[in-house]
Amino acid sequence: MSTEHVRTVTREFATGEPAVLHLESRSGAAVVEGRETDVVRVEAVLRIWSDDAGDADDAAALVERGMEMDGRQRVIVRAPALPQGSGGGWSILQFGQRGSRLDYHVRVPRRTAVRVLSRSGRVEIRRIEGRTHTEVISGRCTVEDVTGDVTAISRSGAMQIDRVEGSVTAEARSGRLHIAAVRGRVVAEARSGAVELAHIVGDARVSARSGSITVEDVAGGLHARSKAGSFRYRGAVRGDFDIEVGTGPITLAVDPDVPFFVDAESRVGPVTSDLPPRRGGAGPPAGGPKVRLRAITGPIRLTRAD
Repeated sequence: MSTEHVRTVTREFATGEPAVLHLESRSGAAVVEGRETDVVRVEAVLRIWSDDAGDADDAAALVERGMEMDGRQRVIVRAPALPQGSGGGWSILQFGQRGSRLDYHVRVPRRTAVRVLSRSGRVEIRRIEGRTHTEVISGRCTVEDVTGDVTAISRSGAMQIDRVEGSVTAEARSGRLHIAAVRGRVVAEARSGAVELAHIVGDARVSARSGSITVEDVAGGLHARSKAGSFRYRGAVRGDFDIEVGTGPITLAVDPDVPFFVDAESRVGPVTSDLPPRRGGAGPPAGGPKVRLRAITGPIRLTRAD
């Protein structure tokens, strides 16, 4: 009868700062954390099912050989494609079918450029001061506390990006996409799933094929497109807005003390405003923010932010 065997493989690489990490994970978690250190420390926990403990030892050896240093500052970690064991053993392709998996936990110097590719399993990247790039085929993705530009792509699974001192480019093909507290520009695309943006200092460009778009407090301009799904914005209007929705309502809950020009039109649906008329108050300054709202099917409403 097959038994679960656990092996832990640990290696350290003296990279100094700045460093570069390239990590490829097949099945299992991939966690990368920036620390006050001058080494890259890789810990891999291997869990496999086999009727022979020697299979686990052979697999651990392959996992260790998949960790190497390229040059003086670059560390490459690749989950190996393990051969089929004898006597009905196992294969890395079976990971996830019987609880078998290979989890990576990598601690790096804070000033590290990080690239993580994952086939299946959650990805977490935190406390990095460098460019960050991740691609996930299936699994939840979290990127937090990064100083540098972030690029994140997910085919299936929720994605959360928070507290970035840089620009963010994110694509979620299936799953919720949440981006908050970004000091730079944001470009976000979701094919199927909700998009949430909050507290963006730069410009924001967001599109969704099927799913709602919720945006709060953008200091720059906002460009949004949704084929099917609601759009809602909450906060002051400080830059030009261009919003188009195919099917679904548009709601702007704004600060009435920050004036702007508005041009709103819906082919099928009413356009209403709960904002009080400005009597005697100053209107938008010349060259002030312009808000363009277009809906094919759905109402448009302007109201006061709570």
